[in-house]
Amino acid sequence: MSSETAWPAGVIARYLTVGGATVDLTEDHEVNRTEAACTGCPTRKGFGWTYQSGTHVDGTYHEEERSDLAAQKAREWAQSHAEKCRAMPKPNQT
Repeated sequence: MSSETAWPAGVIARYLTVGGATVDLTEDHEVNRTEAACTGCPTRKGFGWTYQSGTHVDGTYHEEERSDLAAQKAREWAQSHAEKCRAMPKPNQT
């Protein structure tokens, strides 16, 4: 059996659980969140993208999207969940 399988569309990272399921990370650009969802159990968690805003010395205002911070938090959570989750993935239904 090959350990390489196609990832579902939109998945940006995957973590294998001890039960053989995966925790999949996706990005939702409509609500500015990185989502982590386990395929073995109903656990899922969202991480909102943060914005750093302020005024430059020249008086202009700026906002910066920080999806990278949310992705890092999501990866840490997914790794932690994968290390403990013993739920098995549902068998393929044909």
